[in-house]
Amino acid sequence: MKTTFNSVHKNRKDFASVNKNKDHVILEGKNNILLSAPHGVSQLRLGKLKFKEIGSLATALYLKNHSNCHLIAKTKNNGDDANFDETSSYKSDLGKIIKDKNIKYVLDIHGLAAKRECDINLGTHLGQNIKTDEKAFDVLLKNLTKINFKVSVDQPFMGGGNTISGFAANKFGVWSLQIEINCEITNKKENFPKFQKLLETILDWICYVEQK
Repeated sequence: MKTTFNSVHKNRKDFASVNKNKDHVILEGKNNILLSAPHGVSQLRLGKLKFKEIGSLATALYLKNHSNCHLIAKTKNNGDDANFDETSSYKSDLGKIIKDKNIKYVLDIHGLAAKRECDINLGTHLGQNIKTDEKAFDVLLKNLTKINFKVSVDQPFMGGGNTISGFAANKFGVWSLQIEINCEITNKKENFPKFQKLLETILDWICYVEQK
């Protein structure tokens, strides 16, 4: 089946609909890479409702379906924010996956507001979260900039503190990256060629990491 904007987002919609009564869903893979999408549904942060980042879930599902990665994705708003709250069932299960599946890399995927000037924000917590394999980060950054994506590092988001990437790096010592993708790329049909290029680049990076 040909990959199109409609097929990518239909897959997201179907996945969200089938799992709407579950807090989160885990799909097992075969490698040591874990994809995370904690904001594919709306969140409640400090009493404020925040919109879901549909592009983040669409991206994570596509990558999962075209790779051997593991996946954990939030599918229901239970009055929480898995990427902000200190504790959650999402974080607990993410930790179990890391330990049980010998995860070495966590790619936590988010949506970036259209008003942001960059295409992609890579959050490393000033390098602390990727220090176990700095070359892997350098390769991803180089490949993204080489195909003309405007990439910022640690601006506007660093991926520290109670974030998924901060949690994974601090508690389990694994390489963790918070990747924020501008919703102009993921959510607009006219920008699908750019979105496809991004997906292919990340898949190439996953293959590179698998061979390390």
